[in-house]
Amino acid sequence: MTIRRREAKSGTRWDVEWLLPDGTKRSKTFKTLRAAKLFDGEVRAAREDGETVDPRGGKTELHVVYRSWLASRPDLSPKVRRGYEDNWRLRIEPKFGNWPIGRIERENVQEWVNEMTAAGLGPRTVRWTHSVLRMTLDHAIADKKLRGKNAASTVRFPPMGETSHVYLSAAEVAKLAELCDAAAGEDSRVARQGDVVALLVYTGLRFGELAGINVEDVDLQARRIRVRRSITQLSGRLIEGPRKSRAGRRSVPIPERLVPILERRIGGRAAGEPAITSPKGGRLGIENWKRAVGWRLIIAELGRPTMRVHDLRHTYASLARSAGADMKLLQVTMGHASILVTAHTYADLYDSDLDRVADALDGL
Repeated sequence: MTIRRREAKSGTRWDVEWLLPDGTKRSKTFKTLRAAKLFDGEVRAAREDGETVDPRGGKTELHVVYRSWLASRPDLSPKVRRGYEDNWRLRIEPKFGNWPIGRIERENVQEWVNEMTAAGLGPRTVRWTHSVLRMTLDHAIADKKLRGKNAASTVRFPPMGETSHVYLSAAEVAKLAELCDAAAGEDSRVARQGDVVALLVYTGLRFGELAGINVEDVDLQARRIRVRRSITQLSGRLIEGPRKSRAGRRSVPIPERLVPILERRIGGRAAGEPAITSPKGGRLGIENWKRAVGWRLIIAELGRPTMRVHDLRHTYASLARSAGADMKLLQVTMGHASILVTAHTYADLYDSDLDRVADALDGL
């Protein structure tokens, strides 16, 4: 390896030259001798570790690296993969798609994050979009196409803000189920779907998990539902995907009030058939169900116009806590990978425990 000084119109330049294992000569130019020496040291260290440094790797355009990274992720669920693809198509490709990866610097990424925030994109969406760029550049570094620190790794984001949950009372749950049933009207071709509300609220299942239950997964004698799969609705198609974590594979207790509903749902059906079907008798999809019950209209009538279907799962946590369930029990029944997830999500439900601590200290 050699470092050569040369004079250019724009000033003194320092060229670092070295050979690749196949004998091909490579060079890279620096404005200062110090920068040239630092790079020379990196190349020597990489050679000792058996690695190859090719400065042309930084000239690879980001869209090429992105396709390579996405192809290397067979572990992604269809829903997550679709989300990554949408983030790339809508916000990353228009900004950086044709940029050589070696040209992307931290200042460029920070400016892009600031632009998304100024455009009104939510903090969570900004972080999720940014994660696709960060993972793509990590892939370039791992493949030796890029050396140095990931330009997307030290970016600052807008604060997340408070996450509020909607918790229904038992009376509101009953009212919501009635409104869902009333949506069927006199049309006998549309099955009543209010029992889906009760099933979600009193089991804590995610909607996709409820849709994935087969008749064989429901054990009414033991009063347990075995959660083995999850169904995602993408572009109108129902796709079976993995659970969110290993903890998602679990058994959920069946309250006595749900036994008649499940008996009616699975009675006379084959083991491999879906336990909870759509109004037309097929596997249940969340968007189809929301259309069948007129979700936006009924939550407005209930006085909860911003409520999501997922808030029925939050309601389970609230009602279970009111019934005396501790945090560890909630973690298990809800399928959280860690009790830290449960604590972070439902810390507000355990606020009253602080009063008991204060009372205990007063009693000393």
